[in-house]
Amino acid sequence: MDMDSQLQTMLTGQVFLLFAGTSFFIVGLASLAVAAIRRNSGGGVRAVVFLGIWSAMYGVQRLTQCSTLVTILPRWLQSRVPYVETSITYLLIVAAALSFRELVVGKLRQFVTTLALIGLLIALLAVGWFVVTGQKYTLIRYNNLISAGVLVVLLVFLSVPALNRKFGVLQRRGVLVMGCAIFCVEALYVSLVQSLGVGHDIGSRWDDLGFAALLSSLAYVDLQRVYANERRLSTIENDLAIARQLQFSILPATTPRLSRLRVAAAYEPMTAVAGDFYEFLPVDEHRIGFLITDVSGHGVPAALIASMIKVAVQSVAAHAADPAELLRHLRGILSADLRGQFISAAYLWIDTKAGNALYSF
Repeated sequence: MDMDSQLQTMLTGQVFLLFAGTSFFIVGLASLAVAAIRRNSGGGVRAVVFLGIWSAMYGVQRLTQCSTLVTILPRWLQSRVPYVETSITYLLIVAAALSFRELVVGKLRQFVTTLALIGLLIALLAVGWFVVTGQKYTLIRYNNLISAGVLVVLLVFLSVPALNRKFGVLQRRGVLVMGCAIFCVEALYVSLVQSLGVGHDIGSRWDDLGFAALLSSLAYVDLQRVYANERRLSTIENDLAIARQLQFSILPATTPRLSRLRVAAAYEPMTAVAGDFYEFLPVDEHRIGFLITDVSGHGVPAALIASMIKVAVQSVAAHAADPAELLRHLRGILSADLRGQFISAAYLWIDTKAGNALYSF
């Protein structure tokens, strides 16, 4: 190969490095932006965060390998490039493991977490050793072992449907299987080509393409989870809004007007839907009963019990002047349907004409 061909090959490689590094870095930043926008979407957002960090780190690593770009940097920044490259080389597997960790649950999640922590420890030791001695790849074999371990676990997890059903939270397993297959085939191909001594330049390009396939499949799976959680949360919020409207509908719409007594009421539940309930039992302008109840717990189940109390109160209104009897009958009606929940109740009877009050709880 003549000098011109070598120069052209070098420049082409530099352009590809610059393009690949910039692309992965931008994709990483875009993923982090999506995660920030969708931060209230529940599960799946952390996976997008780790995926964005992984992609951005890979992009920076590729840019540090572009000598043309490094030479135009300020001298103080050039001196820090080796430290950045070394740190990212060891930390990439940590970001990858954390991305995979968000796709699994149970003991498999704990195992992947352990691999990530071991990878982080190796990275800290390797970077510290590099700072002291200037040797980059002293611990790279251990880093590669962690990488191989994460990849093997991922492949086994995706290849065995029973494991996915037991430990996975995937909705589009086929897409991730395809991405991993492309990545593994690319890795095997590059290893074979390089072992035969054929074109070392092509290895990095195929690495980028294989990584892009894996990253794209992970991004698709993660975003599907985010959107699915958003739809689920939206449905829950709509149901809660309806439940809240129904709950307010069972409360008294107005306060009764009595002689020599002013009545006011305020209702501020702790959550959107709760088990708090109150009712007025007016008899005439002088006599009235006040019932206040609190169902244990919060949410829709407690609100349903509160609506049952509303119905039950109508059947015990004849005992409005006797607080103890009213609560006893109310307990008899509701006790069979409480299903383990508890109700605390207080009842006050006031007779402004006679000037007395009775209370029971």
